[in-house]
Amino acid sequence: MNTSYRIILLSVATCSLLWLSSCTSDSQSNEGSNFDRPAMLSNYASNAIVPAYVNLQQQVNQLQSATSTFASDPDEANLNALQNQLKAARLAWQDANIFQFGPAESVTLRSALNIYPPDSAKIESNIDSGDYTLGSIDNQAAAGFPTVGYLVHGLGETSQKIISFYTDSSDASARITYLQDNISFMKQGIDATANEWQASGDNYIAMFTSEENAGTDVGSSMSILINTMVQHYERFLRDGKIGIPAGVRSAGVPRPSATEAYYGGYSLELAIANLEAIKRIFRGTGLNGTDGLGIEENLQAQGAGDLSNEIITEIDQAIAALEELNDPLAEQINTNNEPVLAAFQEMQDIVTLLKADMTSVLGITITYQDNDGD
Repeated sequence: MNTSYRIILLSVATCSLLWLSSCTSDSQSNEGSNFDRPAMLSNYASNAIVPAYVNLQQQVNQLQSATSTFASDPDEANLNALQNQLKAARLAWQDANIFQFGPAESVTLRSALNIYPPDSAKIESNIDSGDYTLGSIDNQAAAGFPTVGYLVHGLGETSQKIISFYTDSSDASARITYLQDNISFMKQGIDATANEWQASGDNYIAMFTSEENAGTDVGSSMSILINTMVQHYERFLRDGKIGIPAGVRSAGVPRPSATEAYYGGYSLELAIANLEAIKRIFRGTGLNGTDGLGIEENLQAQGAGDLSNEIITEIDQAIAALEELNDPLAEQINTNNEPVLAAFQEMQDIVTLLKADMTSVLGITITYQDNDGD
């Protein structure tokens, strides 16, 4: 072999090694040098997602029990107990509603549980006719938490007035039946979702936390989790709970009756609970307060600790802005909407950080579509 040929081979080999080294370096940069993504997914599944659905399941079981007690003896004490348990179940929903993928998506859980505002005319029509299919498209606004809220809060200004609809009216029996049917319908979807996640059920948790689904490509567990979380924040928290009622999406015309718990009067409390749940997910904090691997640590492993800190700071500022408001949120919107709009803007500041900056660092592609220009 002549000298010039040896030089050519050496040059080719050297270039190949440099190219491989560059690829390896890029891959490690994209993955995070020492970050264990499967452990992060396991933390989310075991300490946040499954506990959230189990808690929701338990709260709705208690709601069903409180409903049965009220149906048997519709007095003021039992109505108050039912109202309080409804609130507890709706607060539990704020921890679970962010995870609307996989099992929850297969039973369209969000549509079954939380389309608001409720359609009171449709609800009353269903009660009058006794002919309804909960879960059908035309009954989406006549079922779930908002409908139960209407039935136990919205029939009168006093407890005695509400109770009279269940004791003295001609449709009292049908109204009780509709209330109980709604709780059973909600429980069915929640049970199906919770059981599908469990290892003892359909074991979705095993698929979600598997090594083969621990990448960042479209369809991976990480991609699904991030897309669902960001979409929920943008569409159902920022807009649904605050922006739409405040008039941001209706040419500045407020829609106070579009608040989440309009009849119960604790819409703001639900919004704050939901934003606090977003913060816990970002930080990898379990439902019981256990600190584990989360998106925060993943960003730090990518050298984006400043971005992580900025996101947490902005979330804290948004929570503080919401805490400056008052429940009932509908009344706040009616009488002094400017602070609500200011709180919306604080929440808006988070969208770009999550949807653009965070996903860019993590290598996640946003796959859902929106048409509001962020």
